[in-house]
Parts: sequence; structure tokens; C-alpha cells
Amino acid sequence: MRSWRGYLLSEDVKVYVHGYVKPEESFHTLEEWKGLANKVLDFQKSGHYVSGMKEEEIHPELLQTVYDFYQYQLDIEVNRYELLTRKNVLDHIEDFVNHRFWALENEFGDYFPEFSSLRFAYFYSRGDLEPYVLVDDEFTTQIYGSTDNPKVLMHYTNAEGIERIQKAIDDNEPFDISTYTVAERDFFRKESNKVVKLEGNVRAGFRSDVKSFSVSNGRKAVSMHRLGYPGDDQDNLCTDLDNDCNGELRTSLWNEFIVTPIKILGVLDR
Repeated sequence: MRSWRGYLLSEDVKVYVHGYVKPEESFHTLEEWKGLANKVLDFQKSGHYVSGMKEEEIHPELLQTVYDFYQYQLDIEVNRYELLTRKNVLDHIEDFVNHRFWALENEFGDYFPEFSSLRFAYFYSRGDLEPYVLVDDEFTTQIYGSTDNPKVLMHYTNAEGIERIQKAIDDNEPFDISTYTVAERDFFRKESNKVVKLEGNVRAGFRSDVKSFSVSNGRKAVSMHRLGYPGDDQDNLCTDLDNDCNGELRTSLWNEFIVTPIKILGVLDR
């Protein structure tokens, strides 16, 4: 987990400028996103648009609505990523309210018992704004029936990371991390030169790496585009934590478990 610090961009709006921590305020339910879509559509009927406009040309109430959902993307991610522009974000919003939102539940709803109760947001990744679902208590309870799911796992990190994990455990200030039980490819970060064996409380499990971000409330968010999995008989989400994720890795990478650390059991050098 990378370190971060927050500052107030405007009154009561917290954003994060170090690392890849996303603000919890960016995540909304399906019904809340529907409210955005319908409001923007109503403005379009009156001749007010976001795409193709300079921000000073956008109706003030419409612009405030856009910022209620996309402030982090417009004020932080645009400055962080060379390929992401303010125009890209505004074009995405028009696409989203006109088309993408209305197909969203059909695209991802079958992965979850109650998709409408989950919260998701869009963040920049690999050239586009992609949907991420928040792995909160609602997510975990839907998949496993409980938020108490202890399991022994492994985690790539370094000496500094080990200290942070232990301090969080000692201070009872938990944050979620990505772990694994099976790996076929060496981890890509050379600075992560330690492997920690730990007991963790599983929030979510995936057959292959799922691309996750840390969130300001200590949870993680995972890419909804990585819910698919090679073959026609399985998706990427593990619903049985004892048996689902310990077999063949069809992507030849590593599986991924989002967990809250409980206890460090040992440390190995890579």
C-alpha cells in the first residue's frame, strides 16, 4: 500500500494526491448513477451539453452535477495522466449517460446477487475511464454471506511495507491489501523484495489478478472489466474460498485475494 496524504480541494471535498488511493466519495450506487444520467439527459433536452463544451460554457447547475460525480477525475487524474484530458472526461460523461449506463446492469449484474446495492466509480486505466466496484461490507456479504473469512495467504512487499502492516494490526487501524495463494509468474515490482505469509480476513477472491486500487476508507476497489475469465465455465470471482481459487491458473499469472491483515506469520526473501 503506497502512502498518501489528503487536502481539501473545496469545502468538505477530500481528495488524495499521492499514490493511487481513490476517495470513497467517488463511489455511487446504480440508482445514484441513474440520477446523474437522467439529470444530464434533461439538460440535453433543453440544449445544454457537456461534451464539446468549455467548462465556462456549461450550465452552472449541470457543471455542479458533473463535479458531484467526477471531481476527482477532473481535478486529480487529468493532472496525473498524460493521456487523460478534461475533454476525455466530459466525452465519457456524455457517452455514459446516453448509452453506457443503460447497459451496465446487463453487462455486470449477473456476477452479483444484488448489483443495485453495490457502489462503483470510473477511474483512468490504460487509456480509458473504466468501472471499478467497491469491495465494502456489502460486496463481501453478498458473495460469502459474512465479513468473517479468515485465510492464510502471501503478499509481495518490502521491509517498509511489512512495518506498515504490523503497525496497522497493532493499532487496530486495518486497511486491505492484495494477496495470493498461487503464482505462476514472478511479481512485476522489483522493489517488492519480500514475501509475507499472513492470516487475513478475505474481502474478495479472484482466480486471476483483478487490478485493484486502495480507497480512502481502507477498503479496495477492483476493475469490473476483469470479472471475466478464460473459458466458458467460470468467471473470475471466487465464491468458494476453500476450493475455487487454488487450481489451474488459465492466465498463467497469479490469483488475488483482497484481505484485511490479521497476523503476520512469517517473511521470506524473494
